[in-house]
Amino acid sequence: MRVVLSALFWLYLAVSLALWWFAVVIPWLVLLPFDRRRVFSQWYAYTWARHYNWLSPFWHIDVHGRDKVRRGRAYVLVANHRSLGDIFVLFALRKHFKWVSKASVFKVPFLGWMMWMANYIGLVRNDTASRRTMMDECRRQLDEGSSIMMFPEGTRSKTASMRPFKLGAFRLACDTGVPVIPLVVVGSSDVLPRDTWVFDRINLHHVQLFVLDPVDPAAADRDPAKLAELVRTRMEAQLAAAAEDHAHVATL
Repeated sequence: MRVVLSALFWLYLAVSLALWWFAVVIPWLVLLPFDRRRVFSQWYAYTWARHYNWLSPFWHIDVHGRDKVRRGRAYVLVANHRSLGDIFVLFALRKHFKWVSKASVFKVPFLGWMMWMANYIGLVRNDTASRRTMMDECRRQLDEGSSIMMFPEGTRSKTASMRPFKLGAFRLACDTGVPVIPLVVVGSSDVLPRDTWVFDRINLHHVQLFVLDPVDPAAADRDPAKLAELVRTRMEAQLAAAAEDHAHVATL
């Protein structure tokens, strides 16, 4: 049954994605001269993701600490990454930000086109020129007031432990003086494990998104490596606390 439901979900996503793209083209063109930061496109992306979250029989998302991302302030947002479902979870933040994503995703019909329309930022892995261009674009977006969303692990982790952090997000924060907000996703890999398209179980999972306190780069002497370690320590502490709470609930 879970294979059938999973197939139906992904089929619906593929078909509806095309419909969502066609629906946004004309409003996007009309607003383009007045919406330099693509605020409408980000709102549309959030609404797009929210409708899948609302329809999904597999998960319910709780967000803790959303107000720590203050309106009108730009941040470097960094999140742990264990599941493809993390994308939907992070849209539940309901804040204005730009994704940094693999450049290849921008080539996916409809999905990549909407990402381009929202001014998301592409990156070719292991390409120095692409990395430099990405960092320049991130700085420009931060200057305009848009937050930047990155997965510092670079890809999904296979275990409950986070992979080593790449320093790009932290170098960006140190260069610009913009605070880093750590985001901790808990439970998404229970719903949709890595390297599979089949949802784990039919029953509803409670996925949690924890927004931690902003970290000023000055707290790490504006040293990217120190900042990465400080942020990682806080994220690991939240992951450990969430795991302990989950174990306690399971024994009740």
